[in-house]
Amino acid sequence: MIVRLIDGGVEVLAPAKLNLFLEVLSRRPDGYHEIESLMVSVNLHDTLIVREEDSDAVILECDDPRLPTGGENLVVKAAQRLKAATGCRRGASITLKKVIPAQAGLGGGSSDAAATLVALDRIWGLGTSEARMDAIAGEIGSDVPFFLHAPSAVCRGRGERVEAVPVRHPLHFVLVAPEVGVSTAEVYRKLETDHTPRPIGPVLEALDEGDPGPLGRSLFNRLQHVAEDVRPELARVRDALAEIVPPFEGSLMSGSGSAYFGLCRDADAAGRAADLLEPLGLGWVRVVTCGP
Repeated sequence: MIVRLIDGGVEVLAPAKLNLFLEVLSRRPDGYHEIESLMVSVNLHDTLIVREEDSDAVILECDDPRLPTGGENLVVKAAQRLKAATGCRRGASITLKKVIPAQAGLGGGSSDAAATLVALDRIWGLGTSEARMDAIAGEIGSDVPFFLHAPSAVCRGRGERVEAVPVRHPLHFVLVAPEVGVSTAEVYRKLETDHTPRPIGPVLEALDEGDPGPLGRSLFNRLQHVAEDVRPELARVRDALAEIVPPFEGSLMSGSGSAYFGLCRDADAAGRAADLLEPLGLGWVRVVTCGP
């Protein structure tokens, strides 16, 4: 997450995330699912401009008219939750410029919420501790704590228990986001949890080694086949990534979909693959990176 001071406020770049590994372990008594996931943030960002408001109100404006700007938006929810947790009575005006598509498994709303917490903690001068900020983030949404620890982390529990891991080598991806979205709640409702869990160890070892080949072979997402059952038209994207030449080191759906990504050997391979995918009409195509 990139934070910049601007005249009268703070600008925050809120990144998208990819799940390089996602296993669902069991259904919890609270209705959520116990997961184990390796997430990385990439250089695809929403932008938030946050300034203090004279009143105690939280005012959100967004350039995407499809998104609500009231209390149901995670940005507003994050601001109100931070106020409640700290007793702060100050207000804020927030301008959100959207780039990350919704219902794509890229965590845009969660990233925006985490960016809001960081920005407001700064402009309100709260000095909230890391542990308390993590707890507040976990109350807003399962993926929100990850973005406080990006660029790479293992997320457990329902996603709120975050253990940062290093990315030692740059990772190059081609991201394909179809126009159709997928409901996370519907995917989890249809998921059967009687499988034998896949261990996360191999993908963590491959990430540490930095070789795209072993990392590509370790990619895994328990939700992908369920999302493709919910939205059968997504199989076209999956198949296109599997058949592209030069081949990806591996390809996968992120989260509960609908976006897919291909892992490439290097930046040149990513550029060539994106050029081949662009004319196929699968959705918008971006080359994105993670790492130093």
